[in-house]
Amino acid sequence: MSRFLTSLQIEQIGTDRWKLLAPLQYESDFLRCTVIAPEGFVTDLLSIPRWLPITYATLYGRANAPGVLHDFCYQTNRVIYRTIDRSEADYVLWEAAGAAGPGIEAASWWDRQRLWAGVRIGGRAAWASGPDRLVVLGWDRRSRPR
Repeated sequence: MSRFLTSLQIEQIGTDRWKLLAPLQYESDFLRCTVIAPEGFVTDLLSIPRWLPITYATLYGRANAPGVLHDFCYQTNRVIYRTIDRSEADYVLWEAAGAAGPGIEAASWWDRQRLWAGVRIGGRAAWASGPDRLVVLGWDRRSRPR
């Protein structure tokens, strides 16, 4: 069963910008691996446009851990040593939103559907620009193996 192995530990570093203080680990049944967003990873948590006020009001803050994983998948286009495509990254959001873990509650089926639909409809540009937006504080991108 999919589950978060660690709690979400974050610090706000700017308007709509947060930094992971410890790795966020998630065990995915779908991907058959553990997804790890590293300490120092910078995220906006869950990107819900404020021009969708009902969705923003009902979901904001309720799926932050899945949002971090989704941001990590979008910005790296991979998990562990495996490349993933956009539909897989979006499914990980849907799966993770239904998972629980230390300090993390599972979202309802309806909320998971709204999250998934939102990223399927509005995520194309974020997927395309993801690797250029990757920021992990304390990590030198130049030392990354190519």
